[in-house]
Amino acid sequence: MAGLLVGTGWYGMVRRRVLDSFEIFAVRRDWPDWRTHEFVSPRLTEADALRAAAADHAYWRRSPLRPRVSVVRMSANDFRIHRRRRDCAAPDCPAAMPEAGEVVPR
Repeated sequence: MAGLLVGTGWYGMVRRRVLDSFEIFAVRRDWPDWRTHEFVSPRLTEADALRAAAADHAYWRRSPLRPRVSVVRMSANDFRIHRRRRDCAAPDCPAAMPEAGEVVPR
């Protein structure tokens, strides 16, 4: 079967297989020490991705190395390709758009 499974399948969430061209929302973790990033928790809606980002932030909150967490919109194919990449520092990867008035630290 082709496509990407989106969702967790727990607590009533639907796990669904989507085509590679389908737009999904994912959590992006930016690691400060290695200057790399990774994408985790693919979701169908932005609200579900925001909840996943809050849970991810809560998980890493007490760690000595805390990633910056944001929600990005990307295609399922981009997520599938990026899942196999380790230590990606490419500047063309999807990034969260800053809200009005928000300053994004570099």
